[in-house]
Amino acid sequence: MSRLHFTAAVSLLVVSTAWAQPLTLREAAAEALSRNPQTAAAAAEVDAARARLNQARAAWLPLVDASANSSRSDNPVFVFASLLEQGRFAPQYFDPAFLNAPPVFRNDRLTLNVKYALFDQLRRYDMNAQARQGVTRAHSSAEETRQRVLADVIARFYGVTVADQRRIVAGEAVHAAEAAAKATRDKAQQGLVVESDRLSAEVQLAQFRQQEIEAQGDADVARAALAMTLQRPLLQQISVDTTLPTGEFPPIDITAATEQAVKTRGEIASADAGRAAAELGLRTARGSILPRVDAYASWGASGSTFGHRNSDHTMGLVASFDVFDGGKYARISEARAGLEGAKAMQAMMRDKVVMETVTAWHRANAARQQLEVAATAAQQAEAAARIVQDRYENGLTTITEELRAQTALVGARLALLAARHQYITGYAELLRATGGLHDIDPFL
Repeated sequence: MSRLHFTAAVSLLVVSTAWAQPLTLREAAAEALSRNPQTAAAAAEVDAARARLNQARAAWLPLVDASANSSRSDNPVFVFASLLEQGRFAPQYFDPAFLNAPPVFRNDRLTLNVKYALFDQLRRYDMNAQARQGVTRAHSSAEETRQRVLADVIARFYGVTVADQRRIVAGEAVHAAEAAAKATRDKAQQGLVVESDRLSAEVQLAQFRQQEIEAQGDADVARAALAMTLQRPLLQQISVDTTLPTGEFPPIDITAATEQAVKTRGEIASADAGRAAAELGLRTARGSILPRVDAYASWGASGSTFGHRNSDHTMGLVASFDVFDGGKYARISEARAGLEGAKAMQAMMRDKVVMETVTAWHRANAARQQLEVAATAAQQAEAAARIVQDRYENGLTTITEELRAQTALVGARLALLAARHQYITGYAELLRATGGLHDIDPFL
């Protein structure tokens, strides 16, 4: 084997081994944050907000433009003015014959203009303040998006884990039911049990097979959802770490949760920034009533060619005031209405966040209690199944009772898995609702 072929084989082996390793929650979170289009869109909005801030800051700088113009004409006014600009005017040019029918004249002119607004009716100050508020809103929105993506990753990652375990539980139930059905068929052939017992065992086997098929479908859907969050092909087979958090999450007081949400949630910060921007917009509209003062300076040079020039310069101040603008006060009214709308949006967003937090807290609390009940029920169903099986083997009960106990045991195990997943996702949603889902460490 050549060195090139050997290197390629080793590379393929390394890549295949890397893909064969189970995906951890930390790796899934990092991959989602780096590739998910929601985070990419939020980051792009932050960049755009920063660019708008730079544009607003540039308004404090003077405007400078330069131009070069070369003209030829026999227009009397053009010739007369060009002679003056070039400093070449002489007494002979007062001749009426020259003034009325001058020859074609060339004028090359260089110009440099500088303009600066000394007072622009508060527009620049307000524009910069609004741009800074825009950056704040973009950052708040990006953090809100980041936490939503983390919550989705946690829910879908452990959704795959739980779906796989549900499929395993259903498969084990099918194997046990197949053995029980075979034993019952053998006993029925020997005349040891009645036909109804055999049919009952077959019915239970069919039910468990249906649960196994459903569990396999749920596992495929869960993998597709995780693949979408990670921006992988939807049909890619993703192997995940099957370890579920088994401990209890730290309790969160509902009052502290709502207070933290009001302080840290990006949606409220964005609404606060929106109100501040609306206040600045109203002030900008009112500032249009004030006069405007601009300074300007101009340097120019004219000549018969660009190499032979006569220079001139101009400086001045311009104060302007709108004597009548029919739409000015309408714009002020519009800005005032916008401020009232921003205040209402701020209050609505506060109520929305508080309600989200209260809802998430109660759901997480209910999920914790349901997990405790499901764990106890699973233990009791397992103990009951053992007792009934012993009684059935000793001829003390019917097969119907044993089948009922096995069905209850499988249902209790599946319910326990569902309750644990609900507890994990409920706590993640509670942290997100309070604005505290900064990382995935509590869920490892």
